Amino acid sequence: MEGIYQWVRSLVFYLIFSTMLMNLLPDKRYEKYLRLFTGVIFLLLFFRPFTDLTGIEARIAGAFEQLSFRNDVQSLKREMEDVDQERMMRMLEGYRKAVETDLETMAETGAMECREVHAALNMDADSESFGSLTGIKIRVGPAEDFSGLSQEEKRSRRYQLNREMGDLKERIGEYYGLEEHQMEIYLEAE
Repeated sequence: MEGIYQWVRSLVFYLIFSTMLMNLLPDKRYEKYLRLFTGVIFLLLFFRPFTDLTGIEARIAGAFEQLSFRNDVQSLKREMEDVDQERMMRMLEGYRKAVETDLETMAETGAMECREVHAALNMDADSESFGSLTGIKIRVGPAEDFSGLSQEEKRSRRYQLNREMGDLKERIGEYYGLEEHQMEIYLEAE
């Protein structure tokens, strides 16, 4: 009998509280939302004794825990994928910089000096060739100043630079498995 009195008291208290809350609401636009929310809670309070008897509350709590666990697992998976993606991008950036440093070293020959290097990698994670080198751009220039040389000496030096650029393209192509259309090597004017 005491349980019934407690149940009726909680219902009456809740009705008084929700009425007071409705009267304190500053803007009446939100009244329908508050009525919906308080109505759902009232229904839960009203049916509480029946849910205690049938054990529905325990099943609902179990279902809620299971749903929460699934959401937590999905959130964790997304976070792990994001962290893995970020780690992969940092690793590829390190690889790109190492390739550029290597290309710069290869371009530094007796007659040439490297001025600028750019390496392009395949960043499409769904591709089979993900992370592979797709192209390079190198800007080289003569290692010495041509200003005090005769026309014949300048022509000879340009010929030597062009031959070294051809050798450089061949070495890079063999080393990185690139085709000629994937390599752009520019000679900067003297």
